[in-house]
Amino acid sequence: MIVEFALSLSLTLPNAGPAVTPVEFVEPVQQVITYPPEAVLNQISGVPLPDGTMQVFENGFLAEDLYFGAFAITKDFGYGYVTGSNSIEAARDVALQECLKHAPVCMIYAELLPIGYAPLLQGQVSLSPEVAHHYNNPDPSWGNYRAIAVSEDGAYSAVWNYGSPREASEVAMSDCEGYRIDEFPNLRDMPCVLLPFK
Repeated sequence: MIVEFALSLSLTLPNAGPAVTPVEFVEPVQQVITYPPEAVLNQISGVPLPDGTMQVFENGFLAEDLYFGAFAITKDFGYGYVTGSNSIEAARDVALQECLKHAPVCMIYAELLPIGYAPLLQGQVSLSPEVAHHYNNPDPSWGNYRAIAVSEDGAYSAVWNYGSPREASEVAMSDCEGYRIDEFPNLRDMPCVLLPFK
């Protein structure tokens, strides 16, 4: 079983796409990248899943149809997954941490990406569909002093009708930090950043 797992991992790595250096969300954000809300499956591994794991994959991970997402498996088909992250790198990292609760070694089995996805460049930030909706469609009743803060892991906060831009920014950052994933001691830090609001 271990040999099959290692073999399938080595056979699937070339299909995982070009090697890219992950770009972490950093301020100042120069460009916000949004995509259509539909997700596409990027099947990285062809390892057949047993019924229980396949059921979670199909009825949990795929049913949510929400990018950015990643599904990780162990050699014994334990799993961990996440959807709704704001970057594919964060989705991979969180899914692997979820999976590592079940075994010391995991691999990414599949990903959910937006249509038209391209790796981020320095100064760019991508958004999940929910956050992109708030960013692209601010309600006119939100007033002039509003802010959105996001973390790669999917945490975000959109606030409005504050007394000043600074106050709105501080509240958005504080709220966003409270929603970050913090249950994994080995998960890299994914701090919240302010977006240039429309």
